[in-house]
Amino acid sequence: MQQEEKGLRSAASIALLALVLASAPVAAAPIEGDWTIDTRENGDHIELGFKRSWNRSGSHGAWSSTSDFERSQVRGLPAGKNPSGAVSLSLVRESGTIRMEGRMDDGRGGGRFTFEADQAFVADLKRAGFREVDDEQMLRVCVHDLDREWIRDTKSLGLRDPTLDGLLRLRSHDVTADFVRGLTAAGYSNLSVDEVVRLQSHGVTADYVRGLGKTPKQKPSVEEIVRFKSHGLEPSYVSALSRYFEPEEMVRLYTHGVSADYVREFRALGYQSASAEDFVRLQTHGVSPEFARRAQELHGKVTTEELIKLKMNGVE
Repeated sequence: MQQEEKGLRSAASIALLALVLASAPVAAAPIEGDWTIDTRENGDHIELGFKRSWNRSGSHGAWSSTSDFERSQVRGLPAGKNPSGAVSLSLVRESGTIRMEGRMDDGRGGGRFTFEADQAFVADLKRAGFREVDDEQMLRVCVHDLDREWIRDTKSLGLRDPTLDGLLRLRSHDVTADFVRGLTAAGYSNLSVDEVVRLQSHGVTADYVRGLGKTPKQKPSVEEIVRFKSHGLEPSYVSALSRYFEPEEMVRLYTHGVSADYVREFRALGYQSASAEDFVRLQTHGVSPEFARRAQELHGKVTTEELIKLKMNGVE
């Protein structure tokens, strides 16, 4: 009987231990990966790269980043352009610390890194409205050096629902607060992160947007501005023709060599109702405003199609 009670107590103890172990929090997997470095021929700057992949709890992915850093930002880096030997480096930011262990050979090297987020910084992010903050994001925040001031300044710009991933996109595309403020001053406020990045990536400046001017029609969308810029339309061209044509029509006119002066001179001759397609056909067939003027002197009122026929028939 005593032995049976002892066995029951032992079984109960094992069951309790199993329950405690099952309910205990599981330590998060450390954030670690590979790093590379190149200190050659970059003066006061070095090239530092990080990459990692993960596959846990049904989540898998990969991330990498290679950027230029000031030498002074990397602690423990040996002096000289082409150091060699074992190294123990660290990149310390407001958001956390990346520790790197490895070797270098003649200015190049690599090894393994571990990352530890600064919990006070994480708490500040959550207080600022970024509720879902994970270690993968914090690693990117650290690499791209998003500090408290930059995040606070960027959040004040009035962008539409900025997320932490959105702020990282802005940083990685070198979008500055002054750039966004310039767009706002030019009449483009409440933009999304994607819209701002598209404008920046295509070389659209606040001066370019401002130069488009106020048009009688609805102002161009971000996508239309990107098309103007990518096709080489100058703001003065858009400003001169926007009262007559839609954005897509202006792009078509420009790509077919129709100048603003060309349109202006034809309109002065009475062709106010000519469409963008009419001007493209006139230009393609070599009909100049001077030709149209002579045709009117000889034949009176002449349509755009009649001008093209006269030109095709060799009438000068």
